[in-house]
Amino acid sequence: MLRAGPSIVIDVDDQTTQQIHADISGQDDNLGDSALRRGYLSAIAGAGRRFHVVGRMQTSDYLSGLALSEQHIWYADRDTWVRSVDAKSKIIHVFNAGEIDLAGVVRYPTPRRADELAAAKDSGGVVIAAGIGLKDPRLARSIEFRSSFLNADVVSWRDAGSQQAAGFGEVNPDWAFMLGSKTADWRSVGARSYIAVTLRFDRPYPDSRWIAAVKSLANATSTRIVTLAQVSRDAPRAVQLAVDLGGEYLAPRSLAHDVLEAHVRGIYQQSLAVVSDRAHGLIIGATEGAYPIGSGADPGKIVRLLDAVGLGTLIGHFDQLQDFGEQLPTRLRDLAPAVDEARARLARLTLRIQAVLGSVMP
Repeated sequence: MLRAGPSIVIDVDDQTTQQIHADISGQDDNLGDSALRRGYLSAIAGAGRRFHVVGRMQTSDYLSGLALSEQHIWYADRDTWVRSVDAKSKIIHVFNAGEIDLAGVVRYPTPRRADELAAAKDSGGVVIAAGIGLKDPRLARSIEFRSSFLNADVVSWRDAGSQQAAGFGEVNPDWAFMLGSKTADWRSVGARSYIAVTLRFDRPYPDSRWIAAVKSLANATSTRIVTLAQVSRDAPRAVQLAVDLGGEYLAPRSLAHDVLEAHVRGIYQQSLAVVSDRAHGLIIGATEGAYPIGSGADPGKIVRLLDAVGLGTLIGHFDQLQDFGEQLPTRLRDLAPAVDEARARLARLTLRIQAVLGSVMP
């Protein structure tokens, strides 16, 4: 069972245990945020390690999606988390994965975060920053990245646009591609009876042509339309979409992320395709064999993340959906190889991270 962190400095258990300090903060109601960080935590897992993990006001619903154990000590307060470092230990700092918003920023990261990274290096430890991405890569041209971030031992962006804008690091898929069913275990195309639809609550609602295109796709593939919400704030939109599409909204029995994820994956396992402007709707769908059709008012982010694994062909604006639906039958065979290759790349990144961690003696 997960243990809560104390309010004072804790001693290391013994001189052979590595102390890993990881930030896993995310949007509390967003399944994608916990899923990608669970993949990240699995990449740094290992015997002889104790994990000190911090998150920003996370509830038990979010934490349930991280698969934390007795190896993990949880801190709700960042100051306490920072003070949990033993003065004699080498700090292994795991920088948070996910989206970085540079709006209004001149230098990144903040002085406080930069000091945390510098302290790790000064202690003889290492810094891992993997699975990161820029919300708007165009802003990077006016940003100064601090040396403690630039000089992290591993820097891996989750899309090429972010890496090119930043000018350093490597590119690997989003950590959520590590999760999900083996491609060999996927249902066959003929056994998939759904077209799954999930859209963001904070974007313009699609017009009647888009509604007609989704209906046409379901008709052409002899499937039925279901809607779902991976983010609780998307639920009202999912209900409205079900009405407008003549489909069915499939509600989870709980918003705890472990239960919600099982619900969502169960739907995607029965889906021929997932139509979404949620990046992790598309990614989680893809890992269960539902072909990702990205359709949104502002598809830039989803284009970048799916392009990173060779699945960006059917990603674009609302008005492109009819064309995407027509292309789907010729694209279905591309999905399993793309997911397998994404997982192979993440496996190689994991080996590299493990090698860097293994170079630090407790």
